[in-house]
Amino acid sequence: MAINTSKTKFILFRTQGKQIDDNICKISYNNNEIGKPVDQNLIFNIERIHNAGITKNFKLLGIMLDEYLSFDGHINQLCSKIAKSLYIINRVKNTLPKDSLVTLYFALIHSHISYCTSVYGSATPTSMSKLIVMQKKAIRIICNAPSRAHTAPLFKELKILPLEKLIIYSKLKFMHNFVHQKLPFSFNETWLKNIERNPRLNLRNAQDLYIKPINYISIKRLPLFTFPSLWNQENQSKAIPELVKYLRSLKIRLLNEIII
Repeated sequence: MAINTSKTKFILFRTQGKQIDDNICKISYNNNEIGKPVDQNLIFNIERIHNAGITKNFKLLGIMLDEYLSFDGHINQLCSKIAKSLYIINRVKNTLPKDSLVTLYFALIHSHISYCTSVYGSATPTSMSKLIVMQKKAIRIICNAPSRAHTAPLFKELKILPLEKLIIYSKLKFMHNFVHQKLPFSFNETWLKNIERNPRLNLRNAQDLYIKPINYISIKRLPLFTFPSLWNQENQSKAIPELVKYLRSLKIRLLNEIII
């Protein structure tokens, strides 16, 4: 297979503040055959994706990745798409019934924010706040509420999960599939139960998933740590083997948790 070097890039994921020597961090593709004279025209430098470079983000399966896994680029892209959808819904809010506006919301807005929510949901609260504001604007338009109206009762009325709750919903859905062995085998043993690590010990949290201790706050927000933590805190409903029944009860509980 021939490699298109103009479309080939690499990225080094790192924590903010960790220095990388740009002179050492270089990758090149050598298309010369072994044992034959070297032709410099067949050696191509591969571009590195980083915040100080030309390309700051890379799209993988619809998710914009950056070297800090901040997902700022992805969230900004979502906000740009949703802004156009808000304009459409705002133009027709006085001609369409509320049910039709809700349908438009799910088609034009929810379809974007619900895609890979469990992945980009690891962004910092500061980054997520922009997207949260956009969703609230949509809910106010649908309900024909003032621009500063409290949105909690509106979310309950429409039975739509706020973004913070939607992230929890998505993460617990993934963990339910993991625990009940409905994911591809590549996810096997991503997390182990405490009883599997220490079968000889009688632990109170034996059925909880083991979470590796970590001191960096920027890493604690990543799925490897937040997913099992949420699952360990989940109530007895997580024992429901049917995914549809579990998700139905989970959504009802998350809606009830909204404080009006």
